[in-house]
Amino acid sequence: MMNIRNDSSHKTNGMLAITLASLGLLVLAGCNPRDLSPDTVDAGPTSASREGGTEIAAIIEDREITIGDVDEHMKDQFIEEFLRQPEDRRFEMRENAVRDLIQNHVVQAEAKKQGKTPEALLEEIENSAPEPTIEEITAWYSENQSRLRGAKLEDVASPIKDLMLKERRAEALREFLEPKLEALSWKIILAPPRQELEVTRLARGPADAPVTIVAFSDYQCPYCVRAEPVLAEVLKRYPDQVRLVQRHFPLDNIHPFARPAAEAAMCAEEQGKFWEYHDGIFERQGKLEDGSFAEIGSAVGLDDDAFNLCFEERRYEDFVEADFTAGQEAGVTGTPSFFLNGIKLTGARDADELSRYVDQELARLEIE
Repeated sequence: MMNIRNDSSHKTNGMLAITLASLGLLVLAGCNPRDLSPDTVDAGPTSASREGGTEIAAIIEDREITIGDVDEHMKDQFIEEFLRQPEDRRFEMRENAVRDLIQNHVVQAEAKKQGKTPEALLEEIENSAPEPTIEEITAWYSENQSRLRGAKLEDVASPIKDLMLKERRAEALREFLEPKLEALSWKIILAPPRQELEVTRLARGPADAPVTIVAFSDYQCPYCVRAEPVLAEVLKRYPDQVRLVQRHFPLDNIHPFARPAAEAAMCAEEQGKFWEYHDGIFERQGKLEDGSFAEIGSAVGLDDDAFNLCFEERRYEDFVEADFTAGQEAGVTGTPSFFLNGIKLTGARDADELSRYVDQELARLEIE
């Protein structure tokens, strides 16, 4: 009998994520040359929720249009909008919906066992999370100065409190769900869409690793800078199971030194020191100028004359452009973008979240 591993590692991370958005601060998932931030509209209360939806919304000649009719039409509109999303986004939405259904099953079963409604059980779980104290709010404020852009404590204390309470309630729900999900027999069969991508010679990790992460990045993108230690941590966690492939995706219109940096890294690769040079670029955290590339080359021990000749004649211009084109064809619009065995993961990810995707893929391979 085939052993099916429950897909429960890091199972609630994606659905319970809390960001600084509740503080009114812009939090981007990655570098993108366009502003794609949606406007937020508070629709307020609606009569559509009234029982039966029989209230009249409109009259067309002799026909009465009820709230129920409007709701059915809106469902069709939502489905049409869903179907217009890219394939990877549709999968992500469906997968999250499946996980919600699994969690709902757990909550409903436990509520029935305790003789409560699911709503009452969830409220009880939320209320078990203690409210943050003034001291804890002040400590959070002190530890996150760089993220608050100089805001005064009195101006952000209330939203910080709300954020911390949401995080604690999410953690309380996670602690409630995890042991029950571990004990539950379940698996997700839904298959993710995959892109066929060439694995270039810029690789770290074993060639026969079951999981390959192809990373499209930009050397001046701050989110790519932050992604480097995340990728290093994932390689450390899975030394025999994950291989990392670097591909270049310079965003020329917002990062003028990203393409020269990529070409310079390839000149270092010619001397067998791509990864040393790659790491040296990222150590500068996007602060690059004309003299940076020769300085990094000297620091990592390159033959200066050979490097300078390679860089000046733009010997790897076509290689970098081929990476960029491959990224565009795969649907990359910003950085960092990751493809885990061809599964597209857009935007910055922490090590735990990326590890969750690795675990899911390893579980799929085990099933197959």
